[in-house]
Amino acid sequence: ADREIEVRGRGYAGILGEPVLEQGDEWLATGDLGEIDSDGFLWITGRKKNLLITAFGRNVSPEWPESLLMSSGVLAQAVVVGDGEAQLGAVLVPRSAHIAVGQLAWAVAAANEQLPDYARIGHWHVCHETFSSANGLATPNGRIKRAAIAERFKTALQTNN
Repeated sequence: ADREIEVRGRGYAGILGEPVLEQGDEWLATGDLGEIDSDGFLWITGRKKNLLITAFGRNVSPEWPESLLMSSGVLAQAVVVGDGEAQLGAVLVPRSAHIAVGQLAWAVAAANEQLPDYARIGHWHVCHETFSSANGLATPNGRIKRAAIAERFKTALQTNN
């Protein structure tokens, strides 16, 4: 009902340290969000815990606009934030120092063309430092810390476009 993928069956043994599932009759929530297309294929669209809810109550998986931004080829990293905000924002790390601001603006515009109005990037900020565990913006294994990034760039996202 909330787009979270649930699985069951004998092909799944369970989670290490958790009780063993009986006969595969129980549904297990994966934490992934998805949808089934008209051909019956499952598409994973994001993670439930990463879900942003805008000020207008629209649910957006940030991985969706992030993947469109990253497909531009000019970015090394892109993080979309905006939980509780009227517009989504993005913190963009260019692939190199030679990427012009105009190229970044093009990447945002190209991504926005493919998104519905509630999932478009309204404000964005350029960061010339990659998100890493050293600067506290990623975990030691490289997963971004979305809350830390949102907090660090909150003022910049409110003033820049």
